[in-house]
Amino acid sequence: MLDWAHTGVNITVGGNGGPECTAYLSMTKRILETIFVMGLTAPLLKWGLRNLSPIPVVQEHPVDPFGKRLLLVLMTLIFGIEIGFKFSSKTVIFLLNPCHVTTALQIYLLAAPPSKQVGAVFRFHLNCMNGAVLALGFPELDALNASLKWKT
Repeated sequence: MLDWAHTGVNITVGGNGGPECTAYLSMTKRILETIFVMGLTAPLLKWGLRNLSPIPVVQEHPVDPFGKRLLLVLMTLIFGIEIGFKFSSKTVIFLLNPCHVTTALQIYLLAAPPSKQVGAVFRFHLNCMNGAVLALGFPELDALNASLKWKT
């Protein structure tokens, strides 16, 4: 039923799915690691929420710079092309990668008017930014199928 989302993934490459990837960790180890991480992050999240400072939203004369709109249009266009490629290569599952989620957040931040919610999303988005640097520094490209090659 959901073949369109994952059939283009090359599972012959180690770490990209298949029986070996599925059996890498036992269910017991997965559950224990999940409990450990949740136990560690829950108090940190509680502490962080208590210590957040309010986000001031002061904008007397709203200015809509041309560069911001141009960046929004370009990012939306390129992200739309990327989404189209994911659907055509049947690798839609890769849209859940952190870099794609961060791009969607950035498009939202560029399009939304200033508010406290946008400020909160911006703060969250800053924590996601290291993923793009890691992806550029250590690219993992061997699992991608070149389904849209030029025919000669």
